[in-house]
Order: sequence, then structure tokens, then C-alpha cells
Amino acid sequence: HWDAFMKKYEPVLQDCQLGNRSTLKIKSLILRLQKLQQKAIEADDYDRADKFRRKLEELEKEKNSLKFQLPSRHPSISSFLDRFITQVQAALRWASDHQIGHEETQLCHENEHKLLKSTYQERMQVSATKRNQLFQEKKWLQKEIEDLRTRLAVLEAKDQQLRREIEEQDSLIQSQDCELTALLGCVSLRELQEISKAVDDTLAYSYQIPFSLDLPGTIKSLQEKEQSFSMSIKETTAKVCTTQKLCSTLRRKVSDIETQLPALLEAKALAISGSNFGTAKDLTEEIRSLTSEKEGLEGLLSELLVLSARNLRKLERVKDDYTRLKQELEEGEAAF
Repeated sequence: HWDAFMKKYEPVLQDCQLGNRSTLKIKSLILRLQKLQQKAIEADDYDRADKFRRKLEELEKEKNSLKFQLPSRHPSISSFLDRFITQVQAALRWASDHQIGHEETQLCHENEHKLLKSTYQERMQVSATKRNQLFQEKKWLQKEIEDLRTRLAVLEAKDQQLRREIEEQDSLIQSQDCELTALLGCVSLRELQEISKAVDDTLAYSYQIPFSLDLPGTIKSLQEKEQSFSMSIKETTAKVCTTQKLCSTLRRKVSDIETQLPALLEAKALAISGSNFGTAKDLTEEIRSLTSEKEGLEGLLSELLVLSARNLRKLERVKDDYTRLKQELEEGEAAF
């Protein structure tokens, strides 16, 4: 009998599992798109950022249309468990009020008879209440159909849905009654007690399980570190580029001075040989000034080269750390 029950409700269990997996996949995809959107914003690529925004809105709608649901909360299984535990408890109450003095086969027969008798009125009341609710809603829908012709198609579809629900509810109650009667008629008192405790524990635990799909604190911390490393890489790269540009500029200036000095020295020699000492004096001052400027530029260039090398080493370290962190983050997100 248990195999038959499992086979009957296996599609429901699989639907819950597939639905929960779909919810988690969408959540993971949203996280990846949010990261890509952030990178697009940082790169000033607002067309891609807007494209990711529209895709994220679609995924949010799809995520909201899905339910993260435990199997024991599913309507059909929940209905079965409610009725099942009601009948089990009724059987246990009956067994505790009567002294068991017959053979086990006779006890099974009496249990079945007493169980049906004690729970019949309760079943009929639950069934009547449910049917009355459905018929009241159906009556309201039919009145709406008459008053609002523009919504006729929607309301007729709802009317047909309620008809199916009524039939399904009747069929479910009848099927569960038959199945439970057959099942409970072949189990002992001890087994009933164990089953009752197992169902109570299952329902109690189902309300203690958190449904949060938020990322663990470790992954959030890794994401924050990833953003920090990303900013550090950008800043260090900018420093390296700026330093290299300055070094290139200084090299050109030094090269220009080195090109001018031989011509000035030659002009100075010509001025001295022609006894044009005023010009020779001016040329000497200019040579001295350019030489001093060249020495200063070479010193500054040397310092910048040291700084550039230091920034390059720092950039390589940060990139290595970023790569390791990225791998750790991807493994954590995949595990989640």
C-alpha cells in the first residue's frame, strides 16, 4: 500500500523539486546578471546595463511566478496528511478506550468498522464545507457573468475551473477514504502510534525550515572583497599608466636637451675663437642651465621608474589575489 501511495504522489514531489530548482536557478542567474550589470556601469556601457536591467525585470517576474514550496505544504499532500492524521488519531483514541481481547485479524476488522463510524460525520462536515464554499464562489461567478459581459471569457474559464475542483475534491476525498480505510485496516496499534508520531514530526519540522534564498554571509563577504579588488586594480592600473606617460615625457625632454647641447658647445667654441666673449658667456649660461635641467629630469625619471616598477609589482599581486578570490567566489556560488 505504501508503494502505491508513493507512486501516486511522486509527480507532486517531483513538481515541488523541479519548481524549487527553477527558483534557485533563476536566483543564481539574477546574481550573475547583477554582477554583469555592475561591470557595465563601471565601464560606462549604459546600453548593456539597460539591457541587463530589462532582463533582470523579466527574471524577477518569472521568479515571483514560482513558489518555493516544501512537499508537505503542497495542497494535495497537505490535504492527505490532515485527513490521514485525523483518521490515525481517531483510531488511536478508539483503541485506548477499548480493551484489546481478540486476535489481530478480528482487531483489524473492528478497527476498520469503528474508524469509518467515528470519522464519517467529520468527513461529511469537511466535505460539505468545502463543497459549499466552492458552490458559493461558483454562484458569485455566474452573477458576475450576467453583469459583466466583457469578462465573460475569463469568468466562464473560472466557472469551469471550479467545476473541476469540485469533482477533484469529491474524487480526492473518496479516493483517500478508500485508500486510508484499506491501509489502516491492516496495521497494528503500535504501527498507528509510530505513524502518528512521524506525521506530527514531519508537519512540525516543515514549519521550522527557513525559506530564505539569500546568499550566505561568506559569499556576500567575498563579493564585497571582489568589488574592492576590482577598484584597486583600476586605481593601480591608472597609476601605472600615468607614471609611464610621465616617464615618456621626461625621456623626450632629456633627449631634446642632449640634442641641443652639442650644437651649443660648438657655437660656444666658435664664439671664443672669434673673440665674441659676450655670446660665449650667454651660451655658457644656457649650457649650464640645460645641463642642470637635464640632471634634474634624469633624477626625477629615475624616481618615476622605481615608482612605476613598484606599481607594476603591486598590480600583479592584486590581479593574482583577484583571480584566486574570483575562483573561490564562483565555487561558493555554485555550491549555493
